Amino acid sequence: MKDLDLTTLRMFVEVCDAQSIKRVAEREQVDPSSITKRLSKLEDQLKTQLLKRGRQGVQATPEGALLSEQARRLLKEAQNLSDKFMQRNVRLTGKLTIASHMSSMSSVLTNDLASFMLMHGHASVHLSVKEMVSKDVVQTIRDGRATVGVVWDNTETSNLQHVDYYSDRLAAVMKKGHPLAQRASVSYEELTPYDLVGDKHTRHTEVLLRRSGGIKSDDGRFVVQVETTHSAIRMAAQGVGIYVCQIKTAEALGPDKDIAIVPLSNKWANVRVKIIYKTDLLSALGKAVIDHLAYQHTDLSLESS
Repeated sequence: MKDLDLTTLRMFVEVCDAQSIKRVAEREQVDPSSITKRLSKLEDQLKTQLLKRGRQGVQATPEGALLSEQARRLLKEAQNLSDKFMQRNVRLTGKLTIASHMSSMSSVLTNDLASFMLMHGHASVHLSVKEMVSKDVVQTIRDGRATVGVVWDNTETSNLQHVDYYSDRLAAVMKKGHPLAQRASVSYEELTPYDLVGDKHTRHTEVLLRRSGGIKSDDGRFVVQVETTHSAIRMAAQGVGIYVCQIKTAEALGPDKDIAIVPLSNKWANVRVKIIYKTDLLSALGKAVIDHLAYQHTDLSLESS
């Protein structure tokens, strides 16, 4: 079978959205018959009726709706691929300040920014990264003290632009000999009889989780509170208590530690992270960083979502 044409797929998706060949033709400044011929050839190629034509315009058949959904993903990947290679040929310069909550900086963000710098060279680009709680990230973006922010998606970010970054799940990190260490998963309620380890962001995290209908501030007994995620994981590895954090964070910081990472079974333990920025009026460097980060983790699905 002949390879599918991306231009035809794009027009097919646009027709499905507009439910009109004429409107798409006007927007594309082409003759409607040329789009009709493309769509007819596409149906012949796939040996499937993709559109139903009627007085009210055109609508996708069930098979057409399925193709439209898959075509959107293909077109997005093609655009991302094109943008990625175009960025390699653009000489980026300047300074950019990024504000991020600690969990992302401790897990995926460090590597993602490193790959960006290696891709573009770092002689003319300077990145400054500040770690803080999500609500402070939002205020920093609004105040203009940073251009790009990384926050949990249940953080209030009204009047700011955003794109999806990555998804994760919260887990209980504990010493391998802990009574819960062999479990495939554990609910947060099952952790509360045990000693817990917290970091300086723990209380803010609880606020976000209470907003999702999860934990209450007095659910757990924190026996020690430390400054950093790395220190909290080290405490958990020593058997001081259980530390709750994102799985990607524990995997990034704990390979050489004697720890077990047990996913939380609670529905609210699903975590989505987004990239925020103030307006669409970004510098070439700011746009390139956002595009790069958004492309690194394209599968945002969660098994239990």
